[in-house]
Amino acid sequence: MNKNEVRNIIDYVIWRGDLPFERDHFNEVDALILSRFSYMDMKNILWNDENGMTVAEAYEKYHANEEERPKFAVQDPELFRLMADSERFRNLYLSYHDFQFSNDEVEQFSTITISYGNNWHFLSFRGTDNTINGWKEDLLMTFDEEVASQSDALEYINLVASHTTGDLFLGGHSKGGNLAVYASLFCNDEIAKRIKGVFSFDGPGLHQKLLEGIENKPAFPFVATYMPQSSVFGKMLSHKELQVTVHSNAAGVIQHDVYTWEVVRKDFVLSEENTAFSRMFDEAFHDYLAKLTREERGKVVSIIFDALEKCDVETMDDFSKHFVRNLMTVMKHMNGLDENEQKLVKEAFGIIGDSLKDDIIDEVTSYIPFLKKEQKTERQN
Repeated sequence: MNKNEVRNIIDYVIWRGDLPFERDHFNEVDALILSRFSYMDMKNILWNDENGMTVAEAYEKYHANEEERPKFAVQDPELFRLMADSERFRNLYLSYHDFQFSNDEVEQFSTITISYGNNWHFLSFRGTDNTINGWKEDLLMTFDEEVASQSDALEYINLVASHTTGDLFLGGHSKGGNLAVYASLFCNDEIAKRIKGVFSFDGPGLHQKLLEGIENKPAFPFVATYMPQSSVFGKMLSHKELQVTVHSNAAGVIQHDVYTWEVVRKDFVLSEENTAFSRMFDEAFHDYLAKLTREERGKVVSIIFDALEKCDVETMDDFSKHFVRNLMTVMKHMNGLDENEQKLVKEAFGIIGDSLKDDIIDEVTSYIPFLKKEQKTERQN
């Protein structure tokens, strides 16, 4: 493979896998790979303690019953195999694998620590899985300053830091990125001083109330969020940290898939700005936050997931398998809401719809001069 033809993180491991970290230092593409690693199913392979194994040893156990293990992306097993075969990743040490899931607490949390001897330790946080519970926890972030997984992340960094020496890096994709940022900024200062990098890959920002004074946190200068040019999830909530736009070869929300992010050599291919699609969602989501109170947002989330519970499904895949039937169940539940609840749901969706509608019209008409002129005249009138 030509060094200038690297396409994504799979290609990166193939091309750069023969270079150990002592010959070529840890970089941002490595951070994405290690962040993705938390999606590998380590059930009955690792536990939440210092007793672990290398990437290569873990892959042997994983591969022994690979077909039975859940996969969050079709490329994940291939990435794991390549890492296990590579000089760069195969001897990294895995430990402190934690997994928490609770419908009662609305909690979906999984993480693992990946160590390069005693030199550095990468705390990798998994993003949202396809469970209804996982998605509900994401939406709780729109009105709760701290959700269960954020509390778990803070406890986790305290645990790992107390049993290790050396530098700390944190990273995650999607919600995992949010957890990495949260843990780095709200851990105690002694731990924070060991942090040398925090990588959020298309992860939501933080609750607005948490942003006050975060520039003074010891880890803040090391925090960066990487988003594709049509980011949706990364535009949720608020950001103050460095933001980097990475070019994806996919369209729309599919860009959330990190296997579509382009890499050349050991760098991401950067994009100059976010697309109109991403800017539309950013404006619509922040309109939603601004125009509804915290209590109203909480009520909307409860209504939506009460409706989903009527479908008796645990994952989004389950919902999709019988989409029409489940949609009818949701609509029946919505029709049974009292007048005030129906009004609130319509208002919430109306705020988002109106914001998107105006931006979509502006985007489409910007390519048709005479329509753009007519639209402008109508709005002035």
